[in-house]
Amino acid sequence: MAHGVHDLYSGFLPPLLAILIEQFGLTNLGGGSLTLFYSLPSLFQPLIGSLADQHNLKILISLAPLITGTVMSLLGLATTPALMMAMLVLAGLSSASLHAIGPALNSKHAGKKLGRGMSFWVNAGSLGYAFGALVLVSVYDLFGLRRLPMLIILGAITSVVTWRGLKDADTRSSILKTTAKKSRDWRNIVAVMLPAALILVARAVMTVMLSTYFPAFLREGGASTWVSGAGMTLIFSAGVVGSFLAGSLSDSFGRGKVLTVSTLATSLFMLVFLRMGGWLQVPVLLLIGFFEISAMPVLMAQVQDNFSEDRAFINGMYLSMNFVITSLAIPFVGKYADLFDFRAAFQLGAYLLPLGLIGIWWLNGLKGKQLT
Repeated sequence: MAHGVHDLYSGFLPPLLAILIEQFGLTNLGGGSLTLFYSLPSLFQPLIGSLADQHNLKILISLAPLITGTVMSLLGLATTPALMMAMLVLAGLSSASLHAIGPALNSKHAGKKLGRGMSFWVNAGSLGYAFGALVLVSVYDLFGLRRLPMLIILGAITSVVTWRGLKDADTRSSILKTTAKKSRDWRNIVAVMLPAALILVARAVMTVMLSTYFPAFLREGGASTWVSGAGMTLIFSAGVVGSFLAGSLSDSFGRGKVLTVSTLATSLFMLVFLRMGGWLQVPVLLLIGFFEISAMPVLMAQVQDNFSEDRAFINGMYLSMNFVITSLAIPFVGKYADLFDFRAAFQLGAYLLPLGLIGIWWLNGLKGKQLT
C-alpha cells in the first residue's frame, strides 16, 4: 500500500512535465532535466540500504507516502525553478528511502518464491504510477493545478495505516542479528552489478520514453492532456498483469528465459506501435506495458538471488545504479528529441533494448555459482 500510493504521486511528474514544457516554453531537454533533481537522491540508496540492514528503519517506509504526496501535490504551485528543484530533491529523498528498504523487507517474507514476492512489490508501484498520471491529468482538466493539494490527505492516511501495519516489522537483516558482521565481498558484488548495469544501459532510452517522456510524445502527435496521461495508465496497468505472471514464472522456469522473452517482445511491439494509428495503438500499448514491466521484478529477484545477506544494501546499490543510468538517459533523450523528434527517440529505444540480452545471459550464468 505504501509503495502504491507513493508511486501514485510519483506518477504526477511525467504529465506535469508535458504541461510545463508547453506552458513555459521549455525545451524537451530543459523540461525533462527537472526529473534529475528527483532522481539525484537515489545516489544515497546503498547507504540507506546498509543502515536498514543494521537498524530498523521502517519509519522511512511509513513516512514516504506523506512526504512525497505533499511535495508532488504542491509542485505545480512552485513559483520559481529553484523552489521546484528543491521540492523535487525532498521528494527524491523520500522515494530513495522507500525503494531502498521496501523491496528488501518484502523479500524477507517471500521465502523461496522471491520472483512472485517481488512481483507484488513492483505491481503495487506500477498500478499506483499508472493511476497517478490519470489522476493528475483529470484534476488538471477539471480544476487546474491549484486544487491538486487536496490529494495530500491520501498520503497522510496511508502513512498512518502503514505505520500501524508495520508495527511488528523489522528491516534489519536476520543474519546480521545472529552472527558477527562480515566484510562485504566486493568482488562478488561487482561480478553481479556489471551485467546488471549492461542490462540497465540497454533499457535506459526505452525506460525514459515510456516513463518520463511518453505523455510529451503523445502530445507531440496531437493527443490531448487527458489522453496523454491515459496512455501511461494503459501501459502500467497492463504491466501489473505481466509483472505478476513473469515473477511467478521466473521462480519455475528461470529468470534468464523470462527476461529474454520480455526484452524481445517489448522491442518488437514498440516498433509495431510506431506503424499503427488511431485505436489500433491501444492493444499494442497494452502489450508493450505487459512485457516491459514484467522484466522489473524478475531482474530485481535475479540480482538478489546471488546474495542472502545485506539484501537492502544490494537492492539499494542496484536501484541507485538504475536511477543514475536512467537520469543520464533523460537529458540524452530530451536532446535527441529536440534534434529530431520523440518518434525517433522511441524508435531508438526499441533498437537498443535487445543489446541487454548480453547482460541477461551473463547474469544468468552467475546463478548458482560460487563467485570467488
